Amino acid sequence: MIEHILKLQDKLTHIKSSMYLMVFICIIVLAFFNFKSLLAETPKIPWQMFRGDIQHTGQSSYKGAPTNTLKWSFKIDTRITSSPAIGLDGTAYFGSIDGRLYALNRDGATKWAFQVGNEITASPAIGDDGTIYIGSRDKKMYAITPDGKLKWTFTTSGIILSSATVTSDIVCFGSDDNNLYVLTLDGKLKWKYTAKSNITASPAIWTDGTIYLFETSGALHALSSDGVEKWMKRIGTGVYSSYSSPSIGDDGTVYAGTDSGRLVALKPNGTIKWYVNTGKAIHGTPAIANDGTIIFGSYNGFVYAVYPDCKLRWSFKTNNWVASSPAIDAEGTVYIGSSDGKLYAINADGTLKWSFQTKDAIESSPALGADGTIYIGSNDNHLYAIGSSTSETLSTPLFEK
Repeated sequence: MIEHILKLQDKLTHIKSSMYLMVFICIIVLAFFNFKSLLAETPKIPWQMFRGDIQHTGQSSYKGAPTNTLKWSFKIDTRITSSPAIGLDGTAYFGSIDGRLYALNRDGATKWAFQVGNEITASPAIGDDGTIYIGSRDKKMYAITPDGKLKWTFTTSGIILSSATVTSDIVCFGSDDNNLYVLTLDGKLKWKYTAKSNITASPAIWTDGTIYLFETSGALHALSSDGVEKWMKRIGTGVYSSYSSPSIGDDGTVYAGTDSGRLVALKPNGTIKWYVNTGKAIHGTPAIANDGTIIFGSYNGFVYAVYPDCKLRWSFKTNNWVASSPAIDAEGTVYIGSSDGKLYAINADGTLKWSFQTKDAIESSPALGADGTIYIGSNDNHLYAIGSSTSETLSTPLFEK
């Protein structure tokens, strides 16, 4: 009898343990699906900063405009060299030589304009909370709320041509005073790194927190997340203004263009992997397609697509020098401006899809909205929104990086 009771108790204990295990598994499964649901519901800023993301790939998760239909244009009194950023609600932000940061609604109407103390040639960056960060020739970095109010400023000793790169916890940018500044999101200095020459390029950040900065002397630096130099490599005679910046591929390869006409690919340890020579300066930032193809323009008037092993995929000729940096949509279409005044849409095979003519040179780089609209500034004093009334409005990207 006692033996039977003991066996029964043992059986009940086993059943109870199995029930606890099943409950635990159910909790884990539910938590997993809730987590996936949370991730799915977390919207992605369509074009967050200069070159779209912290790696400066120039990639968009959305399909771009199928035609060159003009949706609207916005005119100011001076040329627009700043490249736009596009917020979650479709607001387009861009800076101008007139010293204003503009915020435009989807229909091109002015939402607000924020006046700073001097020209803005840098491009704005948007934080996860919607704060807009922009530097100016008045030597200040500004943090501005989504409704156009000043949040804080940080003053440097030199003009700021460098476009800010923003993550979930830092804002980093270069200055004409030779310093790279890394700030907390509330505007406090976390650390700075002093280079040998001006830093006008926008810093790029790898997934492990490594920050790559390119100074105007042509030296490329890799810094740890706390500001310690990992390595430095001189790769050219220099870089120009705020347009040229390093970009980082999915395998950690760093790409940069130089005044000497070279596009250089470096391994994560700083050794040169390969380079190509276009014969003329490369002032734009290379873009990196989803398949690893590197796209860039040159002052020789060509746009190039190069495979990761350095083989030429295609080249496309514009009618003048190219300083604009390319943007690439989810289908592989390349969008880039030229000093011939045209915005070009180039198919993934290098053939022309369409072009849009403005009235002056384009130095600004294009940005893509979630509905496929292409935004770009021109030296003819206009910001253009190119799209189609039949463009599909996408609530989620076609792919996630």
